[in-house]
Amino acid sequence: MKTIRIPLCMLGVAFSLVTASAQDGPEMNTPVMQRVQRNAMKQNMRTFWDGNGTNLMAINLIQQDEFRQGIGVTNEQQQRLHLAMKSMGDNLPNDPEVKPIREEVDRLARSMPGGPFGENVSDETRERFFGLQLQIQDIAVRRMGGVVQQNLTPEQLKKVNEFQIATMSENPIISPGMFEALDLSPDQRKQLETIKKEMEPEFEKNMDKLVDAQFRIKERIQGELDDKLAGVTDPEQRKKISDEILKKALAVDPEVQKLEKEILGSSREFATKLKTRMFDVLTDEQMDRMTDLIDNPPDYVKKLLDRARRERRERETVLGEWTPGLDSWKPGDPIPEEYLEQRKERKKNFPKK
Repeated sequence: MKTIRIPLCMLGVAFSLVTASAQDGPEMNTPVMQRVQRNAMKQNMRTFWDGNGTNLMAINLIQQDEFRQGIGVTNEQQQRLHLAMKSMGDNLPNDPEVKPIREEVDRLARSMPGGPFGENVSDETRERFFGLQLQIQDIAVRRMGGVVQQNLTPEQLKKVNEFQIATMSENPIISPGMFEALDLSPDQRKQLETIKKEMEPEFEKNMDKLVDAQFRIKERIQGELDDKLAGVTDPEQRKKISDEILKKALAVDPEVQKLEKEILGSSREFATKLKTRMFDVLTDEQMDRMTDLIDNPPDYVKKLLDRARRERRERETVLGEWTPGLDSWKPGDPIPEEYLEQRKERKKNFPKK
């Protein structure tokens, strides 16, 4: 099974996940494999929620010269990071946490002479086989996070979190860990963790809603995907074809447009609620610092933001202007004055000790 790409930075959830899952053959459209794909999508979204997404985003962004130079990563550091990642990958099969899982994967593989899609393979065995691979992927993500933590300085890691804050208006998934850039106190960390736990059920519900909409989009374009991808083996070419089919569907298919709006609207509504609650934990000084990061980002952040905003505007042109809910903010907006006024009023009436 090909690893499903995750939206590492300011990428549309539907575009990246649906396109990626559509790149496999027709055997991926069976009920059991759809469950596997759903679990993989949710696992990738959870990576950001749990905090590991920051590390993965750093790995992705460091490949770009402007970001690498912006946070001060030296050539020597980049080389060390590359070698550490390679070493981690080479040693992963014998990792104490991975080894028993890999041994079970190997045992299941031997029991499937025709491979996981063989005629005589039960759905239970097939689902177990791919489920174990997702467990290994989850461990690998955590190990990669450790490599990033060990090879970037505390100041560079802080700049990665600052980047997330500066670009959060363009991100479909919010990583609560980004607030570490604001020098949280132990008590604030506890409060943010409490908010996260309280919102966990809503996060799960939002993930289910996003994945359902993504699969419904995939169903709309599956016939054309099967036809155009038949015989195409090059991964880059398959991705290019899939992207073109999805973009065409977004332009002409009202149902796909409706589903895409549902995805964008749902993710923004949840992110708004999460951010509002977490903002209330911050001190005025931290709010000022966060506002400054959003309003006056460094030049390297501006370049990446401009690119993301162009892509968003292109999508909004196709979908029509997005209509926010009563309590949500439009994408790209800074922290609204209404929220700041409400915050001042609450502090006036209920001053913090």
